Amino acid sequence: MFDRLTPLVKNLLLVNVIIHVVSMMLPREFVFSQFAFFNPLLPNTADIINPNFKPWQFISYMFLHGGFNHLFSNMFALFIFGPALEAFMGSKKFFVYYMLTGIGAAFLNTTLNFYEMSQMMVDSEQYWREAVTPMVGASGAIFGILMAFGFLFPNVEMMLLFFPFPIKAKYFVTMYGVFELIQGTAGLESGIAHFAHLGGLLTGFILLKFFGFGKRFYH
Repeated sequence: MFDRLTPLVKNLLLVNVIIHVVSMMLPREFVFSQFAFFNPLLPNTADIINPNFKPWQFISYMFLHGGFNHLFSNMFALFIFGPALEAFMGSKKFFVYYMLTGIGAAFLNTTLNFYEMSQMMVDSEQYWREAVTPMVGASGAIFGILMAFGFLFPNVEMMLLFFPFPIKAKYFVTMYGVFELIQGTAGLESGIAHFAHLGGLLTGFILLKFFGFGKRFYH
């Protein structure tokens, strides 16, 4: 089963697992305060820049996870969809794509989180909960991978545990994107960064066009 893994996907899987294990051995407060992603902007306050934010968090947050289930779901998606994309794009381009979709996810979530906070009272409990709650996980980059798979291999039929019949990749990605949009705008499933997921999808789409893949349509 593991012989299907491409070099970069294999390394990403190993790095994520190793970092998760190491992070469990260190004080959780220290790990999250330094390496989880905090929204850098605080509207309506004297301190415009969030003191919890560090520039490297745009990257480091992608390699932290909230628990084993969070890690497993992201790495399983990388394991399933990543090798085909790396084989198609090449390892270097796939790495750039993976990292930029994760960073783009953080940017979109930051922008919308900043707008949401600007509508709150600065001394409200909800405001400060938003300010001090960090984001972790590779989900933004994983949603970028889903976008690339649905875009490059749109007619590949997928069998999903929760779906009674095969579904083409392009429909699966579209449905998932709509689901995340509804969840995010309705404020459902608090604690899940739905707009970061959408940021991964959007950044992925832009990068695919930038790389020139929009000129082709693969089956």
